[in-house]
Amino acid sequence: MIVNLAGVSVARAGKPVLRGIDLTIAPGERIWLTGENGAGKSSILMLLARRLHPYNNEGLRTYAWDADGTPWPLQQKQIALVGREEQIRLQAIHATSTVSALIAGHIDGADFLYREPGTEELRLVAETIERWQLTALARRKIKTLSLGEMRLVLIARADLHKRQLYLLDEIFSSLSAALAGRVGDWIRDLDASSAVVLTSHDAEQLRYLNISRHLDIEAGKISEKPAGEAFAALNAQRKGGNDSELHVQKKIPLICSEHADYYHDFNLIFKDLSFEIYAGDRVLVTGPNGSGKTTLLRIMHGDFYVGWGSGTLSFLNTLEHEMKSTLWQKVQLVAAAHFSYFPAHMKVAGVLSSRLSGSVYDYAEALPDTVMPVVHAFELNTFLPRPFASLSEGEKTRVLLARAFLKPAPLYCIDEGFMALSQRYFALACNYLNALPAEATIVIAANERLGEITGSLEFPLARWQISSGRLTTPL
Repeated sequence: MIVNLAGVSVARAGKPVLRGIDLTIAPGERIWLTGENGAGKSSILMLLARRLHPYNNEGLRTYAWDADGTPWPLQQKQIALVGREEQIRLQAIHATSTVSALIAGHIDGADFLYREPGTEELRLVAETIERWQLTALARRKIKTLSLGEMRLVLIARADLHKRQLYLLDEIFSSLSAALAGRVGDWIRDLDASSAVVLTSHDAEQLRYLNISRHLDIEAGKISEKPAGEAFAALNAQRKGGNDSELHVQKKIPLICSEHADYYHDFNLIFKDLSFEIYAGDRVLVTGPNGSGKTTLLRIMHGDFYVGWGSGTLSFLNTLEHEMKSTLWQKVQLVAAAHFSYFPAHMKVAGVLSSRLSGSVYDYAEALPDTVMPVVHAFELNTFLPRPFASLSEGEKTRVLLARAFLKPAPLYCIDEGFMALSQRYFALACNYLNALPAEATIVIAANERLGEITGSLEFPLARWQISSGRLTTPL
């Protein structure tokens, strides 16, 4: 075995998530871990990576290398963890470090290298950066990286050494199709003696990874299922695209950017950017990681001003406003970049209620009965008294989706918002989007699950492509 859990329990924010887990992972296994959002998938990976301690010291957690007396910092070289929580942790402690320094700091398996690296070690770091085509990012500070760029940096960090255990949480999330393919090839080619445990809702990528075990989490327990059945079930849930066209009688402009420059953390993201969004537009934005998809949606959300001396950005008709708080009521943004928008003390009920009041500082404590059907649909009833910051990525996404649908809005911007959702909530979100009126505008930025998105939405999507700081839109 590589690792064995016997009767181990896990808690997050003091709340038990998993109870009495028994799990043995052997060399060569490729394990797909599934479950609803908040079921505990990420918690299991964090437990295996020793980022979490067993709740109340219940049970035993044993590793193959425990008996050799190697200090834990050096044992860390045996485990690679890639996931959103690890990204957040590293971006916090390495905010001003460069990509090159972050990777070099992991030479001994820890977060920092407490000695001078040798020539061969520096060569290894340089080869890793080149292998993952990170040369252009090598001198960038970690805090300036996009979600997809940081995900790729963590994958490169994981590839610095051969590991016995690879823990990959939503590994394909926020990656372009080309990069997702490369990452899939990397996983498939990992040493046959290593074990891989991964979570993902992207069945198309998983299909080629020689999955040997399928573990599902439900009601705090892990059960084993035949690996092939999961792929068949996902295929059965898909439905064919609807070729019906959306007709809007008059093209009413909402947002117009003309020859404008946009900067993020003093880095030029778009130069001479021009685009128009009209009422009723339905758009799918794709492009390489770090190309500016999130920035484009945040421009539409009103988070960026035009660079000094460049063009103009106008919000028109139903999006006209004098205060940003008014615009933010009209443009609903569902994005990981929006998670930190809400003060740390806010409960889920407050996050939802602030949608109705228009303020994250002044909102009713209780939600009116009129919005409870949406809360029930996204199964957030028991979440209402919980701190929003304590939720998992998928749970936060569900809250923001429910928040967006509490009342009508002219524009919905979803930035990789589907990627952290289980199939059930993904289908629910699509159903809500399908039910929006014809004049509602929808902009989705995504690089994965594209077949599921286009197949589940009952309206055609115009394709916008971002590459090298340029936005290409259909005529």
